[in-house]
Amino acid sequence: MVWFVSPSGLQTLPEPRVFWLTSTLAQVRFDCGQQCSWSYFYDAIRRRPSEPRRLVMAVDTKRLLVAMAEERTLVVRQVFSGRPVARIERDWAPGPWVGAAITALHFDPDGRLSFTWLRGSERVPVTERVSVPSVPALPGLPPQK
Repeated sequence: MVWFVSPSGLQTLPEPRVFWLTSTLAQVRFDCGQQCSWSYFYDAIRRRPSEPRRLVMAVDTKRLLVAMAEERTLVVRQVFSGRPVARIERDWAPGPWVGAAITALHFDPDGRLSFTWLRGSERVPVTERVSVPSVPALPGLPPQK
């Protein structure tokens, strides 16, 4: 049996929703209000849960990556280690969080991240497809564009 520790700021966890993303990888999501959700991932083969991941918006099940909203940045992290592998900053439309400006988001089979977002106060839709590494960049190397 797997027990989840409540993330900081939550006394108890609400009722979970469980999604089997593959036959061996589950996402257990706890919705805790508007712009608030926490996800844990469970690897059934290794019998290991991840640490809590806040505001998960997309999952790459092949490379075990998650795209998450972190303040006004879209961040891609490794599911189990939590290491960031990409940070995407744009002139997002104004809103309480970056997720409000993203209208579509998914990982493509080739590993790229496709997303449509609203630009600036004009809320002009922009569609992009960006390459995302599987591992963090080495220290001292410039970030990928």
